[in-house]
Amino acid sequence: MALPFDLPLWPLLALVFSFCGAVIVGFNHYAKVDGGKLVVLRWLGVAPLAVVSYILLPWPEKPSFYVIALAMGVLLALSDKLLFDAAAKHGGRLTALYIPMKMLLGFALWGLIEPSSVTVLAAVPWRGLLVVAGFAACIYAFTHLRRNDASKAAILAVVPVAVLLAIGDVVAKYALEAPSGDVWRVVGSATAFLAMTNSIGCVVGLMMTKRFVPTPRDMVLSALFGVILMVGLSIFLLSLALAPNPGYVGAITMLSALWLAIHGYYAHGERTNWWGGVLLLAGAILVAVGAA
Repeated sequence: MALPFDLPLWPLLALVFSFCGAVIVGFNHYAKVDGGKLVVLRWLGVAPLAVVSYILLPWPEKPSFYVIALAMGVLLALSDKLLFDAAAKHGGRLTALYIPMKMLLGFALWGLIEPSSVTVLAAVPWRGLLVVAGFAACIYAFTHLRRNDASKAAILAVVPVAVLLAIGDVVAKYALEAPSGDVWRVVGSATAFLAMTNSIGCVVGLMMTKRFVPTPRDMVLSALFGVILMVGLSIFLLSLALAPNPGYVGAITMLSALWLAIHGYYAHGERTNWWGGVLLLAGAILVAVGAA
């Protein structure tokens, strides 16, 4: 599916999600809700949107889709708890270090499943060159933005998150129904996938978290987070389904780091490498143009 001026829709969706991703990653730095509680209570915001989606949009009919989604819910619940706890401890900017790791892992894993998504670049060398240059620019810029505040503890905290989320991206792309021009069917599949993964995530979160009595603050903030998560990840999954390779989407969503850096500069006076931000933006554009 493409926009009226022949640009594929997936880069624009990935760009929109980069803003949502910045909010998702940094949310718990301000909310300070226990990671386990957030995994469980976010269902208060996810459930109403899931019901609306089920009523208005076509959901997949194959039972295998829901089996895969439920299985992924277990892994994603674990990655979410690790991510939320890391964000509360190290801050949103540091926690976003998982993004370049996930990008490269997703690209490699999908390349093994669908080799044509990589070999097609060899048929048009200039496109392949743009993608490689874009990936390199994104990684260099991202690590340069983090050079002054990255720590070994923060990096070790997000490595398992990167691995689990890369697997989640690949499985989600594989499970979502082929677009075939019906964008609403893809949106329905995406929201169904999120509803299933969040359902099992809620159960797993209850098993992983000590018994607790939620406060009104916990419930309100978690419900708000659930709404943000459902909307943002629906956009992300739609982009993932339409893109040739999950790694391409990952390159553009790395812009979350730039938005977080800008927020940190204006809200907290944090030092920001603007040239790194410009290079990150340029890298995302190169990947989008090369992969389009």
